[in-house]
Amino acid sequence: MKTDISNEKQTILNKLVNSGINIIPSMLDFILKLENPQKKVNIIIKETSFIPSFKSHITENILRKISDEEIQKAIKRNLIKKELSSVEKCSNNIDKSSDKLMSTINSTEIEEKKSLNIEKPEKPLMKQSSIKSKTDVSQVVINVNKPTERLVKNKLKIIPTKSIKSAFAFTPKAKEYSFDYEILKDSTGKLYTNGKYNDFYEMTLDKFNRLRKLMRKRPEVLSANNINNLLRLSNKIDVSVIGMVNDIRQTKNGNYFLILEDLTGNISVLIRKDSENQENVKTIERTLNDQLIYVEGTYNPGEKRKNGIIYAKNVSKIDIPIDHKPNRSPDPLSIALISDTHIGSREFEESLWNRFINFLKGKVGNKGLREIAGRIKYIIINGDLVDGIGVYPNQQDDLIITDIYKQFEKASELISKIPSYIKVFYSSGNHDPVRNAIPRPAVPKKYSEELINFGVTCLGNPSLIKTHGVNTLAFHGDSMIDMNMLISDLENDKPVETMKELLKCRHLAPIYGKKTQIAPTSKDWLVIEKIPDIFHTGHLHINGIGQYRNVSLINSGCFQTQTDFMKSFGITPTPGIVPIIELDTFKSVELDLKSN
Repeated sequence: MKTDISNEKQTILNKLVNSGINIIPSMLDFILKLENPQKKVNIIIKETSFIPSFKSHITENILRKISDEEIQKAIKRNLIKKELSSVEKCSNNIDKSSDKLMSTINSTEIEEKKSLNIEKPEKPLMKQSSIKSKTDVSQVVINVNKPTERLVKNKLKIIPTKSIKSAFAFTPKAKEYSFDYEILKDSTGKLYTNGKYNDFYEMTLDKFNRLRKLMRKRPEVLSANNINNLLRLSNKIDVSVIGMVNDIRQTKNGNYFLILEDLTGNISVLIRKDSENQENVKTIERTLNDQLIYVEGTYNPGEKRKNGIIYAKNVSKIDIPIDHKPNRSPDPLSIALISDTHIGSREFEESLWNRFINFLKGKVGNKGLREIAGRIKYIIINGDLVDGIGVYPNQQDDLIITDIYKQFEKASELISKIPSYIKVFYSSGNHDPVRNAIPRPAVPKKYSEELINFGVTCLGNPSLIKTHGVNTLAFHGDSMIDMNMLISDLENDKPVETMKELLKCRHLAPIYGKKTQIAPTSKDWLVIEKIPDIFHTGHLHINGIGQYRNVSLINSGCFQTQTDFMKSFGITPTPGIVPIIELDTFKSVELDLKSN
């Protein structure tokens, strides 16, 4: 065994020497303790060549700039060991000094009592003082242990307390489990487009084919015919068809007339607004252009071989199966879902963020609240981590940090306070320094490098993240405002209803050409092909929590109070409310960080 270690040590030294890199024994020992140290050395050699401050000597500061997660965790563990060692030495010195002081006091007392002829008391005076001190502490603990949380409609209200005991009693369950995650979907590095006509055509074609494939998974639609075949019919007959909505309008009589198209042609459909068609009317009232639908009805051919019309009897969207069963984690862990922190804005609520950090560290609330905090293993920040620069008119008036790099420096400082056993994912939003059109890539490394060094995984938007077997679809939610403007009974302050509609049509931005900018990529990344267990959105700055066919729906609010720009849209934000979902049970609470 010693020979193997010695050989590996020599191999690593040879690699470093051949690359012109020097290393001291302590750093070499550090690398050897890593899993697969030779692989780690290859990473170090590669990445140090891009570090301007690197002068051929490997130090701890240089290793801090390496992107590998295991190296960063090992450095943190090393630092903690050093701090504990320092505390232990300090404690030993204090104990020795205390023993010496006690000895001096006791000997002095004895000499004084001898000279004054006073009998020795039963217990030393120092112990009496110590007992009094313990009594004082227990009184503080009694005060601290008063209830510090209130559950109101699934919302945990945090009432600030001064806790001495709670911080030391906090033993997070999540710390016992290793990270278990996989990025199932992320468009970063795969978004190719030149903006030509063919790009728009290819994206629309890809969208149609992907959505039709999802629709055909329903057994009742297998008999659906293509439109060109229907147009050849000369007799009145019952038919079914899958098509994308090309146009939709309401007639003078209150009926709905729409044009469906597929790859073979287009056809007219009429939905009568009568008592027998109420469900179909409800569906069509929430249907927009560019959505795929399935229609059953009676085809009436036109006179003299003109295009006929389908009188619809049934209209439906792709939807989620009624019997859908979500994946569950085998481990008792939770995920916290946040978005729209807008660091750099005057309206950013840093005090609420700090309270969130204290909550994660078990410094807020009673035992029940600390148990909730102790289960949290993952956090998703779903876009708009920073407020950005020039995102909307006169934004500079709302900024206290007017440099994008400094906004990210502040963000890194705040995120570094999250306990290291919690994994953080950061998916880009419209205020972050990436393109405005969706899908978006991850924030470039030149802005996010410090976050990456802290172990944050930066992703594009949308993205699909698997944590301990549970799939979370993170979408910033840019298209939701368009949906709410175009569908009369959808509202910005009821985000869950809008999220349901996105799931029903299985697309994150179903309508093309409104305020939502969509990049014409050859693959449509906005199709919801894999049914998520958790659907997480943001953007609206208003909290919402619910379920649809066993999919948990979360819109995660914000950490920013109302700006003038929000006021112009009639948006009243709900800052400081953090949704938390148990990955094994899907029970959820909304943690209200604001005090009463």
